[in-house]
Amino acid sequence: MLQPMDAAPADGRPEDGRTVGVRDVAAAAGVSVGTVSNVLNNPDRVGARTRERVEEAMRSLGFVGSRAAGQLRSRRSKLIGVVVPDVGNPFWASVLRGVETVADGLRLTLVVCSTHQDPARQRRLLRDLESQGVDGLIIAPIVDRAADWKSFEARRFGVVTLERQHPGSLGAWVSLDNVQGARLAMDHLLERGHRRLALVNGPSRVSWCAERRAGAVAAVEARGLDPAEVIVDVVVDDLTVVEGRTAVGPLLDARQVTAVMCVNDMLALGALLAMQDRGLRVPDDVALVGYDDADFAPALNPPLTTVHQPSFEMGMAAARLLFDDRDPGEHIDFEPRLVVRGSTVLP
Repeated sequence: MLQPMDAAPADGRPEDGRTVGVRDVAAAAGVSVGTVSNVLNNPDRVGARTRERVEEAMRSLGFVGSRAAGQLRSRRSKLIGVVVPDVGNPFWASVLRGVETVADGLRLTLVVCSTHQDPARQRRLLRDLESQGVDGLIIAPIVDRAADWKSFEARRFGVVTLERQHPGSLGAWVSLDNVQGARLAMDHLLERGHRRLALVNGPSRVSWCAERRAGAVAAVEARGLDPAEVIVDVVVDDLTVVEGRTAVGPLLDARQVTAVMCVNDMLALGALLAMQDRGLRVPDDVALVGYDDADFAPALNPPLTTVHQPSFEMGMAAARLLFDDRDPGEHIDFEPRLVVRGSTVLP
């Protein structure tokens, strides 16, 4: 859970002389920022006693409304910003369907953006969404920079992050244990006797890529093996089919590995195509594991062994957290599971 904001002085006013904002009101009233926003914009959603407590805090602090709060009172865009790594990835498309299912019921419109693992692009997209006056934000950030989306916390619905908790953010989050998921995948390959494996991954600056590598390393170390001797790191800039197909080619040509683990199913599909290009049999000549359990995974030839993430359910959970009244740091955790198919085990 996240820690509450710094305590205010005795009269509740900020010590630095800045204008009183919704976060100050929330601290003084002992409620979440979302509750204060609801009092300002959706008072019927807040109980009478809580509403009175918030209104009293506003009066005692001399709250007149920050720029963001003024936007909330004067207009509701009914737009929700959703920022993900790649809308072309079936995993994120499924997450978006989950968010959309909940948003449609509230007659809200999604503004969807892809970062493509580019921190500068992520910052630009957030600035664009802020200028559009979105009423809330769901983001799967690629770097731990909660300050980049802090301004959205005062919006009507606030912020929900996907994949991880972000220190310093008051938003809620939906997470899945990336370390454990990768550990399951790597351990499965080790159990099958593989001792020289390629790990096709994204940049280490992307938090979940770093976590999945940590899980793979942990699985190797748990068996008393040296990760430097077992894992061949293959790093790509974008987690796409094309990148996966290109990246594993040299290793396959040199017969350097007996198995390939990819941090998403798009990369795994690319790796499978590279194996088929070379006439390699899967899993006889080389085994393959993906991550996400995309819709196409069981339809491949052979069907892809992969780590299942409940993408649609994660999207719905993120949307419900965003739209429901909640406390700072509220979160929902999902557990990964390995789905074993023909790319690692002969039928």
